[in-house]
Amino acid sequence: MNLIELRHQIEAEIASYVYKVPEGAVGNPMTSEWVAEQLAEFKSALVAPILRKIRIADSVSKKLGEKGSEYHECVLVADDRNGYQLYYDPQHKDCLLAFSDQTPPTAFLRGDAVGCFMAR
Repeated sequence: MNLIELRHQIEAEIASYVYKVPEGAVGNPMTSEWVAEQLAEFKSALVAPILRKIRIADSVSKKLGEKGSEYHECVLVADDRNGYQLYYDPQHKDCLLAFSDQTPPTAFLRGDAVGCFMAR
């Protein structure tokens, strides 16, 4: 995996992101201002990609330690410096949102880069 290409891929996702409210969604949609703020925060949170071992706990049972957590070598791509980091998982070809204040960082949400970052 080329880390420079990964960085460009993440930047392209941010630049081309279009917020769509799913049909049948409950509640109020996010405002265009909020979405723009999130995208700007994501851009400023990008870091030089680096491989790190993280703990995967993306289900309640794994989070509680009931079924043994998995550890993956993932690529740190963003750090909001407020408790969350975004990783790319090359094994599953998707992103993970992780708590940065745990050692190792613990991922709890999986999906696309922008969606994971906005879920903070």
